[in-house]
Amino acid sequence: MDKRQMSVASGGKKMTVGKRMKLSIAEFFGLDDDEEDKIGRRWDNRRMRIAGSIGKGIKEGSSDVDAVDGTKRIRDPLRISRQESRLSTMTTGSMAQRGQRKKSVLQMTMKGISNLSNARRDVRKKSYPGQSFAPGSVSGTIQEDTTRRPDDAFSLVDDVFYDEHPTAPRPTIKVKPELAGEGSAPGWRRRPPQALPSTPGVDVTDGPDFGLSRIKEKVVQTAMQREKRTVGMGILGKMSRRRLRSAVLTKDVKKQLSNLDDHRPYFTYWVTFVHIVVFIVSVSVYGIAPIGVSTTEESADVRMPNLAIQRETHLERDNLWIGPRQADLIHLGAKYSPCMRVDDNLNKVIGYDRSDERGSACCIRNDGSGCVQTVKSGCSDILSRWDKWSKDDKGPGGRTSGTVCGQDPQYCNNPSSTPPFEWPDDITKWPLCKSTAKPNQSMASITDQHMNCELLGRPCCFGIQGECIITTREHCDLKRGFFHSDAFLCSQVHCMEDICGMIPFVDSESPDQFYRLWTSLFLHGGVIHLLISVFFQMWIMRDLEKLMGAIRISIIFLGSGIAGNLGSCTFIPYQVEAGPSGAHYGIAACLLVEVLQSYQLYKEPWRAVLKILIPIIFFFLLGLFPWFDNWAHLFGFLFGFMLAFALVPYVSFGEFDRRRKIISILVCLGLSVGIFTILVIIFYVAPLTECKFCIYFNCIPLTADFCDNMAVDLDRNSTYSIHYF
Repeated sequence: MDKRQMSVASGGKKMTVGKRMKLSIAEFFGLDDDEEDKIGRRWDNRRMRIAGSIGKGIKEGSSDVDAVDGTKRIRDPLRISRQESRLSTMTTGSMAQRGQRKKSVLQMTMKGISNLSNARRDVRKKSYPGQSFAPGSVSGTIQEDTTRRPDDAFSLVDDVFYDEHPTAPRPTIKVKPELAGEGSAPGWRRRPPQALPSTPGVDVTDGPDFGLSRIKEKVVQTAMQREKRTVGMGILGKMSRRRLRSAVLTKDVKKQLSNLDDHRPYFTYWVTFVHIVVFIVSVSVYGIAPIGVSTTEESADVRMPNLAIQRETHLERDNLWIGPRQADLIHLGAKYSPCMRVDDNLNKVIGYDRSDERGSACCIRNDGSGCVQTVKSGCSDILSRWDKWSKDDKGPGGRTSGTVCGQDPQYCNNPSSTPPFEWPDDITKWPLCKSTAKPNQSMASITDQHMNCELLGRPCCFGIQGECIITTREHCDLKRGFFHSDAFLCSQVHCMEDICGMIPFVDSESPDQFYRLWTSLFLHGGVIHLLISVFFQMWIMRDLEKLMGAIRISIIFLGSGIAGNLGSCTFIPYQVEAGPSGAHYGIAACLLVEVLQSYQLYKEPWRAVLKILIPIIFFFLLGLFPWFDNWAHLFGFLFGFMLAFALVPYVSFGEFDRRRKIISILVCLGLSVGIFTILVIIFYVAPLTECKFCIYFNCIPLTADFCDNMAVDLDRNSTYSIHYF
């Protein structure tokens, strides 16, 4: 008896938290003690615990307590009349004696497993149409046992886990005549079995139906032929016809293979279900982009701020995958670096817009039809008047920056411009006025006319780079932008917060949506992209989860996916990407690690490695074309490879091999943490915003416009006055 058994048997001392965590971590990584000793200790502790909970308060020597384990006997009210038949032949003295103890639960379990194994072997040999089991499989096994021990014919009916007193009466169960055989029950239910000849005095026993003839033959054969997922094989191993070496299958190796658990693919089913639901919802809400590989021009006649009806156009990037638009994917949570950190290049081009707006003023139409905030070149000298404060014509408080249509410091009540909270002489730093008092004067007065005119344009945020213009709602809708009907200046709205969507930034000027690294794993660019993911997950990932379990496969899926997205954000920050491609490459790395960890099993290990590497290299080469994120593939595969060494179950071939694999677990875990930390530091502290050659690993420009759909050009001027020059 080891130390843990002695502690449980002596005083039931609880294990400390540190020891419990140490044992749990060792068991998770496969570094715990021998499996057979662990199972024995587990069953001994469970037996003691059950005996202690059931046997409390029972006096020693009581007839209702088992002499072996101290558990209380449970009387079986449905015990059939085997005991009655025995009592009829017993003498008065023998009736007082205790009946023979039945077989233990372990014996009955082993016997049942043996019967099922025989039945499975018989079903594989020959199929019998019209029957769920072959003759002589289950029933034959029972009959064969009956010839050896006559009383075992009733073992499937009256065996219980605990003995009962032989004199306990057995109640009879009355059933309706139509269920007892006077008429067949409608539907799929079978007629209940009749009373056995050896049970006189019993009308009908409502026992289980052991015929199983209603079960389809295909269902039974599928259940019988279900095989356990073993290390080194799986679906891909069977398809590639890997050949194993029988010489290495020693007793110890076979024991390790048999002790591996067979899991159900819960995580694969869950993540596939989430992918499908999220895609259906995203398409239902946002629709789909134009289908193709280039751009599509959308045009319409809309009313502009100058009150003219103009033909305006908007360029929309096509989507090869048949799915949402690029801007909609960002709004849904796709990977996009400007939404995750402060970007100096993006702030620079936004600064161009602020510079134009700082020199703008209110353009008031002479016919009194309205006004709009614009630069001087956008205001007609014939039809309008550009009301600009200057050094010669200063505004209230000696201001030279302004005017602003609909807003003025001297007429704003909330927030008011009073010392020491006076508004600065820079309209791009003015707050949004929430309560305005209109000047008490006629519409014909030219004094403070910018406060009485009707606004013809408001700020509109559009695109994916924080562009903003002052325009009408119709024009903003054509550009699929966000129209701010309560604001007066572009500097009063936060376009990046509108474009990114999801949870608002803590600081409106500082993007902080780091969680896009994992939200993008549940998005897809289109229906074709989704079908590829579902196929891979239900074919490869589900098979691996049967070996690894939900916890291990989820760690590898999420870890490699997040690391792949982080690598992509670091090296190509201005590209919009969505999908679990990095996570899928991490799962593919598990296949390679499984072969490398078990190469002793194969007759030709190099052939097995090549059959894994060739498809992986092919898909890496496919990533050099547009619409694929090769940086996510690379880092997803790298992190999946390291995590797989630590988490994929393995078989050790000797003590040296076991130590080598333990060392590889520690090294790979350390490398994965270190590389991820370096990527985070590069992404936030020293971002690569000018990496020109990084795009070539993601897309090779075979033609001048071959990689246009992956480029996000930030070398632009101001968009604030784009419609006025």
